[in-house]
Amino acid sequence: MNKIRWKTEDGRWKLKDVFLFLLLTSHFLLLTVFFGCATLPKEPLKPKVYLEVPVSKYKALAKELTVTFLDVGQGDSAFIRTPNNKNILIDAGGTPYWKQSDYDPGEETVIPFLESQKIKKLDAVIATHADGDHIGGMPAILKNFTVGIVYENGLESEQPEYEMLNNVIKKLKLPTATLKQGTLLDIDPLVKFEVLAPPKDFYYEGENNNAIVIRVVYGDVSFLLTADAEYESENNIVRTYGNAIGSNILKIGHHGSSTSTSVKFLKTVAPEVAVISVGAYNNFGHPYSGVIAKLQDADINIYRTDEDGNITVRTDGKKFIIESEKNP
Repeated sequence: MNKIRWKTEDGRWKLKDVFLFLLLTSHFLLLTVFFGCATLPKEPLKPKVYLEVPVSKYKALAKELTVTFLDVGQGDSAFIRTPNNKNILIDAGGTPYWKQSDYDPGEETVIPFLESQKIKKLDAVIATHADGDHIGGMPAILKNFTVGIVYENGLESEQPEYEMLNNVIKKLKLPTATLKQGTLLDIDPLVKFEVLAPPKDFYYEGENNNAIVIRVVYGDVSFLLTADAEYESENNIVRTYGNAIGSNILKIGHHGSSTSTSVKFLKTVAPEVAVISVGAYNNFGHPYSGVIAKLQDADINIYRTDEDGNITVRTDGKKFIIESEKNP
């Protein structure tokens, strides 16, 4: 192959050789840009950290936090026992008055569960909002257990379940307090309970978006408990907290309804596990097929109270396991 002579014998540049050099250089640059070689290679995505482990491989290395999502049918109820044995009940299920049913999940499901756990005192009871399928079962709880304090969202409601609950609270002279965005609950120094909703300066129209949303953190393991929060509340939470709401376990909002679990919210929380509290063959078509598809597309493990019964998460703050009543 002949060498390219850049200069003549008297030292001057050959014009045609300079032109050829520039042409070859420009072609090389175009090719490298087109094939992505002109930029440094991107760092590979960090692998997702999975903290859920099989029951057989779990050995608690510290005191445990347990969270049980109770199968109260078409409703919500969750029981939390902290590492220092503080007991918190969030909602208690219930049958809305318009169903004209005698079934009381508080009396027939929540109380037997609490008794099976040898619970005599509830340090805190949280009524997330006034919907009957969340607080309808709560009067029975308040009448049968010693209760330290009842937390509400501070929004009065005309729903009959709300009136019944507050009549019991007044009759028993139970202390109450309002939870709003930014509140930190002082329950157990080992566990962070942060209230993310409702907003502290205003209320939305309707009940669901005013529901109390709490993020619970123990060591490396976190839960986001969303009650019936819908898109408006989710968007406000994302705007306010951003990626700080990332959680390992997400209790899906409003029983998996089409009005909750936006793509943006789900991506921001980025959970490993989703829990849906829902009644079998309910009248609302919950959970919505689109929500299930979002969870499946994001490779999130799904647990449902209608299929799994009571769902218990146990964690030592490093790893966690999930035990389901119907599917051991």
